[in-house]
Amino acid sequence: MKKFNASKFIRFLDKIVTIFAAVFFLTVIAFGVYCIWDSTLVYSAADSSNYTPYKPSDENAMSFDELRALNPDVFGWLEIYDTGIDYPVLQGENNDSYINTDVFGNYSLSGAVFLDSDKPKDFSDFLSVIYGHHMEQHKMFGDIDLFQDKGFFDSHKTGRLYYDDKDHELEIFSYVECDAYDSLIYGNYEGEKKKEFLKAIESRSKYYRKIDLTENDHIVILSTCDYSYTNGRMALLARIKK
Repeated sequence: MKKFNASKFIRFLDKIVTIFAAVFFLTVIAFGVYCIWDSTLVYSAADSSNYTPYKPSDENAMSFDELRALNPDVFGWLEIYDTGIDYPVLQGENNDSYINTDVFGNYSLSGAVFLDSDKPKDFSDFLSVIYGHHMEQHKMFGDIDLFQDKGFFDSHKTGRLYYDDKDHELEIFSYVECDAYDSLIYGNYEGEKKKEFLKAIESRSKYYRKIDLTENDHIVILSTCDYSYTNGRMALLARIKK
């Protein structure tokens, strides 16, 4: 009978462990590379420069019409000056339509910037809400973060909202941190409720700028997630000037 050689068996086990360790290590590296590659694709897809050729202007209205022809859900454009927020605005059948779908109708984790499906596209309601994902690298609504700094809020007062084939100036007057079920920020307002909002919004804002709001004004809320707590939201509020 052959004598059992313990040292050879130990060397064999050592090789097996080394092989498994190498495979595991290479798998981790490959997964890491894939994650970086996938993340790069997500952020690349969310870059506002993808839509720059379609941005409406006095010289470029036809290009915007081309984008609307590609996707009839496109109806406007939102830009907050000195930020990465510079995107087409869409409205889907419901508020899930563009959570994971881009402007061109393709699946995308970055989604699109979209108006609440219950709101009129002429922004004739007292309050209208536009949603966008909270992303890093100045993508989508990630730059609402910048307004957490009072100095930035104080020095950045305007933007523009294009709809009905016209530019409308945005006067930014409030930055709010709230949750997704905040009835003041995400409520419906008619009649006396408008007065309630106008009375309450200053005290509810983290930062607020007096601009003499009235019940006849039209206000747009830019809403994105705040991942620092459950159901957290950041909201930037602006008056639409006709």
